[in-house]
Amino acid sequence: MNRQKLALFLASAIMVVTLICASSALAEDTAVNGSTQTPAANPIVMADANYRIQEEDVLRMDVWGELQLSNVQMQVTPDGKINVAYIGEMQAAGLTQSELTANIAKKLEEAQILIQPKIVITLITLHRPMVRVLGAVQRSGEFQFKEGDRVLDAVAQAGYLPDNAWLEKTTITRKGVAQPIPVDLQKILDGDLAGNLELQKGDVINIPPEEYANKFYVMGQVNRPMMYDLKDNTTVLSAISLAGGITERASLKSTMVIRGDAIKPERVKCDIAKLISKGDRSQDITLQPGDVVYVPETNKINWPKISQILSTISSLTYIRKFGLF
Repeated sequence: MNRQKLALFLASAIMVVTLICASSALAEDTAVNGSTQTPAANPIVMADANYRIQEEDVLRMDVWGELQLSNVQMQVTPDGKINVAYIGEMQAAGLTQSELTANIAKKLEEAQILIQPKIVITLITLHRPMVRVLGAVQRSGEFQFKEGDRVLDAVAQAGYLPDNAWLEKTTITRKGVAQPIPVDLQKILDGDLAGNLELQKGDVINIPPEEYANKFYVMGQVNRPMMYDLKDNTTVLSAISLAGGITERASLKSTMVIRGDAIKPERVKCDIAKLISKGDRSQDITLQPGDVVYVPETNKINWPKISQILSTISSLTYIRKFGLF
C-alpha cells in the first residue's frame, strides 16, 4: 500500500471513529435526559452578575462530573420556584445566579447527594413581561415590554389615540393593588411625567372612551364655564359651585337646566335665588347625564344663543380641544 493510499485509509478510519463516539455520546445523553439537546446547542443570555432571577426565566444547570445533573433546563414558576432533581422545589426568583448556585450546592451536600459539587447556573431565556392596553386606542391587546419601560411606552405600542379617548380617566389595574391606579394621561402628554409610572408585569392600562352620558355642562355667568364629570346626586347648586360660582352679572333667579334633545330641549327653571334666600330646596334639582346648567346674565334668556351653544357642545371632541367658549 503506497503512502497516498495509507493516508487516505487513516483519515477515513479517524472519521468513522469520531462519528461512532459522537453517536454514543448523543445516545447516552438522550437516555439520561430525555433530550437530544446538548449544552452547546443552548443559547446563553448575557446577564449582569447582579441580575436577579425573575418569574418565567429559563435556567440551565450543569454539575461537573454528574451527567444526570447536567444540561438540565428549569423554568422559574409564577411563584418564583424551580424544581431540582433530588432536592425538589427551591426559591429562585429574587436571587442572582451565584446565590442560586450556592443554595443548590448547599442543598445537595446537606442531602448527602454530592460532596463539594461544582455547579454552573446559566440563564437561557429571560422572562417576557407583558402589559395589556385596552379601551380607546388603535390596537388594543397585549404587548411585551422591557424593564424600565413606562406607561407612555405601552400606550405607544397600542398606536394612535382617537379623539374620543378620555385621557384624564386612564387607569392601571395592577396585581396586588385593590383599586385601579388613576393616571392622567393628558398631563403626561403635556409634559408632566410624574404620573408616567414604571410598568409591572401583568399591568392592564385602560383608556376609556369619553361619553356624553357621564358629563354635564355649566354655561353662562359662571367663573369656569365648561364640561364636568357627573357624580351621584350632583345638583344645580353644587354644579354652579364646581364651576367657580357666579359672576357679578349673573341672574340666579333665572337659572335653567336644559336637558334632552339639543334641537327640542326640555327647559327646567331653577330659582337658585329662592333656594338661597328662603331655603326652598325644591329649586335645587338633581342633574341627569348630559344636562346643561345655564346661568343667564339678565332675566331675559337668550334662547338663540343657547341653541347655538347646544349644537356646538354636541361634539365632545370640540369641547375637549377648544372648550365651550
